[in-house]
Amino acid sequence: MPLLTIQRHTTTLERMRKRAEEIILTQAERYHPERYRISRPFVKQAVSLYRNLTGITTISNSDTLNAMYSMLREYYNYELSLLPFEQRPNNIQNLVNQHSLTMHYSVWSCHGKQIFHFGDEITQQFRHTDIDQIQIGLIKFPYNAFYMSFGIQNDLPIGNNQNFVDGAYISVISNELIQIVLTTNTISTRKKLSSDWAIIRDRYYFLTLSLKEPSQTISDILEKSLENDLAKSKESLEKVQKTINVNGIEIKSRRRENIKIELDELLDGFPVCGEALKLIINGLCYLSAYPDDVELRWSDDTPKPLLDKINSATKTKEVQRTTSKLTSMGYTKINYCGKSFEIKPSLVLGGNNELRTHWRRGHWRNQPHGLNLSQRKIIWIMPVMVKKEKLDSTEESGHIYLM
Repeated sequence: MPLLTIQRHTTTLERMRKRAEEIILTQAERYHPERYRISRPFVKQAVSLYRNLTGITTISNSDTLNAMYSMLREYYNYELSLLPFEQRPNNIQNLVNQHSLTMHYSVWSCHGKQIFHFGDEITQQFRHTDIDQIQIGLIKFPYNAFYMSFGIQNDLPIGNNQNFVDGAYISVISNELIQIVLTTNTISTRKKLSSDWAIIRDRYYFLTLSLKEPSQTISDILEKSLENDLAKSKESLEKVQKTINVNGIEIKSRRRENIKIELDELLDGFPVCGEALKLIINGLCYLSAYPDDVELRWSDDTPKPLLDKINSATKTKEVQRTTSKLTSMGYTKINYCGKSFEIKPSLVLGGNNELRTHWRRGHWRNQPHGLNLSQRKIIWIMPVMVKKEKLDSTEESGHIYLM
């Protein structure tokens, strides 16, 4: 089926752009997949394109990549045509970024649209739990593609000081590779426009982790991942000429400029990526160790009258209609993680409230269990707050999180 021509569907596109603007203003702080869906007029077409050309696999083929880029380019050029020339970007970096995000969104959408939500308290504990020595083979994945949400992390900016890590798309490629796309949200109060997706970059950070050697630790894999990405970017940069000759005129190569931008962003974002990875890996360990501590339900702000209508419905079609209405309004079912979780009180010494408390970091223990202790499972030794005098203790501390 040929791609729709943008110029022939201006009315439809304008209606979608207006609808996106209305929803963004009321739901700007929600999960990235929802923000993406309601702010991009091409989302349905992109997902359909991916499903038709790729199917249910998480591995994109060249036909899908090329068709997706062509479709995005039409929408992108149309949006830019509505702007004064001086407001248009001077490179195509945003289009390239949109291509990548759209592919990952489509993979997520075609694999069940699963969102795992981690609240503020458990997220704080993850930030104080070490992951470096976790073996990659101990991590299990609930789905081949899903999204993890941790809320805006104000100390983890990507690209600038206005976009902060708030979650990640995760996809598993043939049990050999994990693709992680760190997403961002902004705390800006600026009124969002329907054309923002074309002119303002939706900042993200992409990395891959190998699953081929189950005994390798996260720290070793992360280091190798950065080395490989740097080597590929530098190799691409060296292959592209600084200038190209057009009718005898030397013109600066924009391809080289884009690669240089990608290389700089890779280096600048790696420290933030390392810290954000604590959230991702700890979240994955949590889902691996405590799968029963997850509750699937509608998001907390879902209109109660519509939920009541679903719960009291006697016919399947009535449930489907109401569910479809909620989905069109931007509401969805969420996997809420840590329903049994609670932060334990700090250790207190002698009633001296003036002493400063400190975090004693948590970690994951590879615990023997089963017949003759022949099996292994990971359990969480949670971080705790301790008083200053307790830091010299050699006793292993932390609350063991058991179900």
